[in-house]
Amino acid sequence: MRTGDILIEKSVFCIFDINLPYVNLTNVTLGTEDEQGRYIYQLLAKYFDDIQAKRAEFTDEDFLGELLSKGEDPFDSFLTYAGDEIHHLMVENPEIQQGCGIFVKAVMGEESYIIFLKLNLQSGFSCQLDEQGLISWKRNTMLIPPASKKVTEYVYINLSDSTVRVSDFACYVNGNKTNYLADLICKIRPKKSEKETIEAITDAIAATIEEKYEEEIPQKLIESKKAVAAIVEEKGSIAPEDLKKTVFADNEEAADRYMEKLVEERLPKGEVEVSTKMERRLNRKQKIVTASGIEILVPMEFLQDASVFEYVQDETGRVCIMIKETGRIV
Repeated sequence: MRTGDILIEKSVFCIFDINLPYVNLTNVTLGTEDEQGRYIYQLLAKYFDDIQAKRAEFTDEDFLGELLSKGEDPFDSFLTYAGDEIHHLMVENPEIQQGCGIFVKAVMGEESYIIFLKLNLQSGFSCQLDEQGLISWKRNTMLIPPASKKVTEYVYINLSDSTVRVSDFACYVNGNKTNYLADLICKIRPKKSEKETIEAITDAIAATIEEKYEEEIPQKLIESKKAVAAIVEEKGSIAPEDLKKTVFADNEEAADRYMEKLVEERLPKGEVEVSTKMERRLNRKQKIVTASGIEILVPMEFLQDASVFEYVQDETGRVCIMIKETGRIV
């Protein structure tokens, strides 16, 4: 999503402070020309495409659907309820950090959205120059984080198709670890995020290879990673049938086992759309995780470069990696 494809219709700021008896709401007019407006537009565009976002759907009979139908404006209904409820949860549960809330009604592309972003406040020093020309630093514990810093809590409610994207942040609330925005505010049941879905599919491929291939495991694992990246680049999506035909074309038993694993893991049987951000990630680098938990990010072009990596499989079936060119360690 580009900032130029966003039109903000309403925006309300609030502060979540447990020392206050309630949440203060302030209507704010945002434009693309002022610094504050540019900051908000950047945030809206950035997290709209977050591959770690959880996704869900709702109907008019669900809690969220009923909430949005109350009153004359679904935006006002949501911000009034969500603001008060988040403040109440925060007072009782210190793991929900205090911060600044942003409620926005916007058109993104051609669809209408209600959006909530929570910016956790950070502490830092402000530099001041007094009338005598003396410089002093003063502690400020209410600093808004920059747009480049990760926002851990957000909700995008699509009013056009009744879908929700919510951040994957979870913390302890009333003694239970929960995604409070999904479970307690919107009361939806989100599916796996795009990142989780793609990783689960590729994990199923790797597990199948380790079960059904013997001496060929190292080479087959590398081939599968390149095959997945190539399919996504060509089609912009992943379909189990395509992966079955491409990755396991040489082994019918492995192909059948792979499809079984998809069922066991409750993964999508149909086509899975892949965002541009995920496509770039798959084509740029692949992650190799060792049994001891060491993670190695490898550029795609070096996966099968014998002058850089050598994959050796011992008699137990374990794959060992020899890195021939370390360059520098940072």
